[in-house]
Amino acid sequence: MHRCNRYDIKGKDILSGNAKYYVNDIAYKSYLYPGYGYGFGYLAENLVYLALRRAGFDVYAGALRNREVDFVAKKADRVIYLQSAYSLADEETAKREYASLRAIDDSFEKVVVSLDEVAMPLRDGVRHVRAWELDKVF
Repeated sequence: MHRCNRYDIKGKDILSGNAKYYVNDIAYKSYLYPGYGYGFGYLAENLVYLALRRAGFDVYAGALRNREVDFVAKKADRVIYLQSAYSLADEETAKREYASLRAIDDSFEKVVVSLDEVAMPLRDGVRHVRAWELDKVF
């Protein structure tokens, strides 16, 4: 199990309190919480977390006013904000995922990761990456 602390994006500080947890192997989640289905969105989020950790990033769950950003990934002086979603085919889901990143008013990289077959165009400075191409971001 990996503990992912919350990070205040505006204040640039780690927040105490609730953290998110991710597993090395999804089978552990199924063993520990049988019958408790998170769905494919959770699995996609777990996949992104593990990819970031393998690439050597320190990973946090981002908090910004009344919004949440799935991940704030830091390595040396590089910062990447990431949202993960199973699919962006539904316009409401796409708006929600992009809105969290557009609310951040700095110039660090912003990426939405999904399992969609089609790569989406750049939207307001936020890049879309298909999950199986996530290593190209690093």
